[in-house]
Amino acid sequence: MSDYGRFAFEPLLNLANGRPVGLEVVRCQARDQAEHVARNAVWGTRQLAEFDSGIAIASVLHGTGYDATVPLHVDLLADTVVVARRRITQLRGSLLARDAGRPAPPMLLEINPALSAAPPDALAEGVSELRADGFGIGLDGAARGFGLDLIAELAPDLVKLDAGVVARLPHEQRARTVARALLEVCRDVGVRVAAAGVSTPDQLAAVRDLGIAWAQGPLLAEPRRRPSTAGILLPVDLMPRMRAAAPVPQGPPPPPPVAGLAQAAVSLPEDVAAESVRQALGDHPQAGSVVLLDRAGRPTGFLDRNRFMLAISGPFGRALYANRPARALAEPPRTLPARTDVRSALQFCLAGDRERSYDDLVLLDDARACAGIVRVTDLLQEATGATTAA
Repeated sequence: MSDYGRFAFEPLLNLANGRPVGLEVVRCQARDQAEHVARNAVWGTRQLAEFDSGIAIASVLHGTGYDATVPLHVDLLADTVVVARRRITQLRGSLLARDAGRPAPPMLLEINPALSAAPPDALAEGVSELRADGFGIGLDGAARGFGLDLIAELAPDLVKLDAGVVARLPHEQRARTVARALLEVCRDVGVRVAAAGVSTPDQLAAVRDLGIAWAQGPLLAEPRRRPSTAGILLPVDLMPRMRAAAPVPQGPPPPPPVAGLAQAAVSLPEDVAAESVRQALGDHPQAGSVVLLDRAGRPTGFLDRNRFMLAISGPFGRALYANRPARALAEPPRTLPARTDVRSALQFCLAGDRERSYDDLVLLDDARACAGIVRVTDLLQEATGATTAA
């Protein structure tokens, strides 16, 4: 990893459609890794947390030109959440102060197991404060340093299956047992699971067999020097294959959650100018919409590509709207909880305003923040069994 400089940006991919759903800022140098420092210095919890929080801020400020359409994943120790979380709340403000006028990407804190001390009650309190400040919460190294009871209590936005467990999945039954137990808890609580460190086709196959839809690792996409998602797509030979129809089971299977079809939303702050929306749609030609978000990441406006471009491209449209707030052209977002099943989501589309039947659905997490969008065409394909199996 030292070949990338001090920090690099590793994509997290949706294994179903191959698209990026996040970028993790990775500490490439040993001197920036708290685990390495802790082994070579006699530091207490506070010293370790202050060091870790300082590197976290430096890692975020290292990048320029962030893609604000996908979350930036920032690594932290559980110790830091307990002792130095007030410093972590400076992450977004520091980036906004440096890049005045540019939207900061949504941020998800990947909390790693404690190296010194992080009592569960204190960790839960810290997580609650950071979540209230608008940060997404992830648990990294799950099955290595976090109990299943803590996952159920914290209900993070994301849990990562440890790379060491992923490496053993193809050939070790105990690793698969641990992974299944973790997945069962996460599914019951409504937490998404991602696999870390996927480096071989056998590992990818094992991850898919477990039903894990998000993953990262050298097999899928190499880290990059800049925080851009341009050109990132799962290689064709790693995309899911069509499967033969399985025998019809005796009872109907439960409908899958709509979150499995989610894509990263092209999102912008709710007070952004219409010209910025036009530029975002130009930068993301595959996107059918832009979602406007408040400071807590909650959707407040929806801009359909076709209707927006028609308004702004018409006679005097650019002059009328370019410098005005985009919300003047926005419509209320059609929102659903991410746990909603596909069948119910499709019924929601058909029962609403017929003129907006094909507008993207905006998914909400438990804090009612935007968790992505789902295209209605993907819903229809899933409902009719026309999709490829993941």
